[in-house]
Amino acid sequence: MDFSVIDRIGDPAVRRYLARRWNWLGAGTAVVMIAVAWPVMADVTEIPGFALPAFAVGGCGGLALIFAGPVPVRYGWAATVITAGVASVIGTVDLWRMPIPLFLSVLAMTAAALCTQPLRRLPTVVVATAGVFVLGVDAQARIGWIFALIVVAMAIAFVRYRTTTQRDLAEQSEETEVLRAREAVLAERTRIARDLHDIVAHRMSMVVVMAQSAPYRLAAADEPETVGPATTAEFDAIAAAARGSLDEVRQLLGVLRPDAAGTDAAALRPVQGLDDIAPLLDGVRAVGTAVETTDTVDHARVAEAIGAAVFRIVQESVTNATRHAPGATIRVSITPDATHDGLLAVEVANGPPDADPVSAGGGLGILGMTERALAVGGTLTAAPTGDGGFAVRARLPMALS
Repeated sequence: MDFSVIDRIGDPAVRRYLARRWNWLGAGTAVVMIAVAWPVMADVTEIPGFALPAFAVGGCGGLALIFAGPVPVRYGWAATVITAGVASVIGTVDLWRMPIPLFLSVLAMTAAALCTQPLRRLPTVVVATAGVFVLGVDAQARIGWIFALIVVAMAIAFVRYRTTTQRDLAEQSEETEVLRAREAVLAERTRIARDLHDIVAHRMSMVVVMAQSAPYRLAAADEPETVGPATTAEFDAIAAAARGSLDEVRQLLGVLRPDAAGTDAAALRPVQGLDDIAPLLDGVRAVGTAVETTDTVDHARVAEAIGAAVFRIVQESVTNATRHAPGATIRVSITPDATHDGLLAVEVANGPPDADPVSAGGGLGILGMTERALAVGGTLTAAPTGDGGFAVRARLPMALS
């Protein structure tokens, strides 16, 4: 059949129904069951002939909705159960009062309802279907069918509940990881901004001090120089401009600092740089970890912001190495990049652990290091090495562009 004709159907509900091939199977099954139920009920029930079409459609027509979704299944199941119950009350010539075609439709629609309806409604489905069994099923088989119905309903409910719970937990875990990643990025950006604030504030403060003290320093030099009023006014203007810029920087970035009530001493200490890496590694050696260091970079050529980024990367990498690879030798290398002039190559690598890791969980330190490297225009990679160890490699500019 050419399904393109479906697009020309005006009713969107009918168009959606016909667009799914499984609904065609349900509709075909419903037509066959209606064709069978009509003559069967004429032979075994006392239903008036004029009402037989309505009972056949009401009892078996719901099969056309069996694959149409929760809401259609709900209405189809209700129509089937009600029709089967009324047919059972009218009675048949046999002990099995419910016509067999309607009984089969009840089984199919009940199974569909148990699989699609909200879990809180499954008891209603079970009770209503059990009531129809009481009305229409032979007394000797009634208990068995009701027991089977309860067992199947409990099994389906358990499977659905377990599946739903696992899916919800997976979604919550994913959302938690996303939130943690965002928090790590924001925290690292906050720390970067705080470091930059300290650097800029230091430099601008030096400009203010130099501009204000220049006339006095020139006058007190070995060869005193007289500074005229115009030059003094120029120095004062430079100091005022620098002071205004410093105030603006503090207004923009100062909000990232903790308030006075909750001041964090670690956050307010001076920005660490390349010169602080050696004391950091000495502290690591003091706890028994072997650390090999290679530092061939002229620290004076490296901008303070870059030095702060290198310190944080080395600090985080060494911390991770001591946690995840206890007993392994850590190699820290800070050298000029061999292939690109003006770049800094930073590498922190460790061998395989000699003992069980202190922490097996995956944190967000690598994400923070990557964010810090990107913030200063560099790159960072972190991956296992061939000998079972781990290496963090960063390429950073020596100066901010």
